[in-house]
Amino acid sequence: MQKVMIVDDEMIFRDYLRTVFDWETLGFTISQEARNGLEALELAAVEAPDIALVDITMPFMDGLQLSERLKELYPEVSIVLITGHNEFEYARKALKLGVEDYILKPFSKDELLLTLVRLRQQHQKAQEEKLTLRENTELMKESFLGQLISREYAHTEEETSKRLQQFGIQADKGCYVVACIEIDQLDRKWSKASDRLLMKYAVTNVLNEAMEESGNHLIFNGPEGRIVCLVRHQGGHKDEVPSLEGYKKLCFLIKKYLKFTITVGVGRSKDGFKGIASSYGEALEALQNKFVLGHDRVIAYGEQLPSSGNQPFYPTEVNEELLVLLRMNSWDQIERKLDDVFQTIRERRLSIDYIYVICMGLVSVNLSYFEESGHPIEDCFGDHFFPYNEIRKFESAEMTFDWIKELFHKAVTYNSKHRNTRSSKIAKAAKAYIEQHYADPSLQLEKIAQHVFINASYLRAVFKKEIGITVSDYLTQYRMQQAKELLGRNNVRLTDIAERVGYNDSGYFSKSFKKFYGYSPSEYEKSRQ
Repeated sequence: MQKVMIVDDEMIFRDYLRTVFDWETLGFTISQEARNGLEALELAAVEAPDIALVDITMPFMDGLQLSERLKELYPEVSIVLITGHNEFEYARKALKLGVEDYILKPFSKDELLLTLVRLRQQHQKAQEEKLTLRENTELMKESFLGQLISREYAHTEEETSKRLQQFGIQADKGCYVVACIEIDQLDRKWSKASDRLLMKYAVTNVLNEAMEESGNHLIFNGPEGRIVCLVRHQGGHKDEVPSLEGYKKLCFLIKKYLKFTITVGVGRSKDGFKGIASSYGEALEALQNKFVLGHDRVIAYGEQLPSSGNQPFYPTEVNEELLVLLRMNSWDQIERKLDDVFQTIRERRLSIDYIYVICMGLVSVNLSYFEESGHPIEDCFGDHFFPYNEIRKFESAEMTFDWIKELFHKAVTYNSKHRNTRSSKIAKAAKAYIEQHYADPSLQLEKIAQHVFINASYLRAVFKKEIGITVSDYLTQYRMQQAKELLGRNNVRLTDIAERVGYNDSGYFSKSFKKFYGYSPSEYEKSRQ
């Protein structure tokens, strides 16, 4: 709605103008009425109109004087002078003052209506042009600031200062600090782009309030949907970690009032405009550590992850054990093994790259199991299963761990569903018999076949098809798995362990253990210690 002010000392004429049209239907609203120029100026100071219908002859301040003052104070106001004076001198003065139109009394409704419609179109066009200019300026500003945080930025300090001033940004030489803000799980919580923009706008507004005490700061949209905050670090020194209180306050306010969380990465203080890219790189590195340290917090550069040492903790046989457990279709044991791995990762706070390596190895176990079983991978995980791309999308280690466990659970569920044939029942019975009698040194293929009431050659074929490995290999795997668990206990002699897992000769057991795992029982015990 275009706001219209009526200024005339005659009440009858003000009443006429107020009732001559259905103003709202035409897209206007009578916002103010004044009896003279002085009163009109007081009302305009409260709310400037878009259009002013002004009589020339009024006490205290006439229409021409009022028009001159309105144009000085509010250049965008459109003024229409309404008068009974048909003199060239009045018209000349009005045009010189920038008055948009000059209407002589008496006038027709159509004449006034055409004038108002023309002015409304001019206002709409001016507003559209202003909006377009503002949007273009904002795009140019964000493009320049995006270059400023890039390591490829090559402009001089003087050129940078000049460009910043062109965008209305106070540009002082000195130290600068950059912070990167991410809304946690932004794409998962809000599927619509408009909703995501609204949340980022809300965070930006709260950030402006939280950073008021920090002095000169600048907030803009950075790459990959992040919000970037550039702060002039008053009294700061190079490579100094700035105060984090403003960012902590931001996290608290967002969580309390907007009911979602953010994570902030903060770089160190750097000298001059050329140091901004370096501080941004540090802020980004700090932010990426939320994968290990967790989200909903402020992470300063230098809050380094503890070193995991020269030797990796992750033993290669873990994947082999998980493959065996998948063949055994034992979800409880798989879950315990995965929980042990994830807990060790948490305790040691391994690097992001190392965690990715471990998790991709776990994915490979699943894929290897399906390959050896002959079942199509997409039958279990869907046609669009691209794990090595998907695993990089998760924002935290915990989300990745949950996803890995879900993959293994799907594999076990699929395994159970597709093993209900007669041959699978035979294989399951043989497997159960092995697990119950593995300590028997005389346990052989023929003895197992007798227990399930089929001949040995048929059992060999059925077991290989359903379980994925031969009967003898499964027996060896199970014995080695049990032996390793016994080796983990204190005060158990090697001879006793060999007997418990079906070996009469402890020397032969040691050779079998080393052949299976790649190291002897004594070497395993030393590595554990």
